[in-house]
Amino acid sequence: MDEHRSLKEKIRNAVANVIYLGTHTDFVEAAQEVIKKLGLGERWVEYAHVEFLNKINEAKYKKVPYEERILLLPHCLKNQEVCKAKYGNYGLECELCGACKIDALIRAAKELNYKGVFVAPGGSIIMKIFEEFKPKAVLGVACYKEVLLGIDVSIKHDVAPQAVLLTKAGCVNTDVVVEEVLEKLKLREE
Repeated sequence: MDEHRSLKEKIRNAVANVIYLGTHTDFVEAAQEVIKKLGLGERWVEYAHVEFLNKINEAKYKKVPYEERILLLPHCLKNQEVCKAKYGNYGLECELCGACKIDALIRAAKELNYKGVFVAPGGSIIMKIFEEFKPKAVLGVACYKEVLLGIDVSIKHDVAPQAVLLTKAGCVNTDVVVEEVLEKLKLREE
């Protein structure tokens, strides 16, 4: 796990340097170049691409107080075998049973006084959440495809986005590194 954390930190730093130098406008191409320079495999390109998008939006995100932010979690993060939560108007209504990582992430966001936490089954609910709750920043946890869509929707709604990729995708019993989500939840201007 520490090896992955070290690799991710190297990617973040390399991404920040490329952005700073202003040498690339095509972030997928830039992500591929960063990964190649670091001698990593293609599977890290998506992570680097998302980090480019995070870095671009990070300053704006950090300026938004916790009370004006929301956390969007994917419903596929639940433990499918034991979850008893029902779906409501804004997605899965977690019972905080502790059977999956959703519990810890909801508790952390609430402790920071986030405006809301939503466990969404898909993109259409996100539009409804943005329109009704009017957040100024959002942290989304999702697979690569959903992260890209979510960032586009956020930008269109003038909501500062940050994202954390799932470490195991597949739409059922997915996974995420909780520490990465907590790090992004706590980001703010000092």
